[in-house]
Amino acid sequence: MLIFDPLVRVSGPAVDERMVKVPDRRLLWKLWTATMADFLPLMITLSMLDAADDGLSWSAVADVSLEPAICAFICFPVALYLYGALVRRARGTGIPLTAEVLAATQRHTFPPDRAARLRADLCTSERAWDVLNGEELHFRWRPFRGRRSVRGTVTFDDSSGEAHMEIHTDGNLTSGSGLRRTSAFVALCQIARLVSR
Repeated sequence: MLIFDPLVRVSGPAVDERMVKVPDRRLLWKLWTATMADFLPLMITLSMLDAADDGLSWSAVADVSLEPAICAFICFPVALYLYGALVRRARGTGIPLTAEVLAATQRHTFPPDRAARLRADLCTSERAWDVLNGEELHFRWRPFRGRRSVRGTVTFDDSSGEAHMEIHTDGNLTSGSGLRRTSAFVALCQIARLVSR
């Protein structure tokens, strides 16, 4: 069943008057177009091969014109999977899931109770390294398995007790496919989950 209302009440024996949110259409659109862009070289190669094999005919033109629609149809479930993976990562962290998760730089402010634990947790985490502890905390964080990482900076506000975090994704992760495009957001969610324990 497709739900078009922004918020729909769900009731039943297992669900007790909770609110179910519809996916953010802008984020889903961005994930879908990014996924289609990943498959674009493959689609162009297949189109060229079809045109070279069949020659220039009406059936070849019809086949080539259907390939973008087929690619879009195949990429939509992949975009839904990516959206679901981002929802799972953001759940319980207090970080909103918007269309800005694809940005190379993510910013978040931690409240005073979590800011106090942030320095200690970052220094002892297995995913963090090159931690430079001082007025500002600089570190590298591995959001996925492997050696690729994001850069992070934490500044502590003495007057309010808050910690302001900024995470930057390097070019090697933003050019990747799938969740690698959202590596700064994934790292931010992992750090927020680490601090909230």
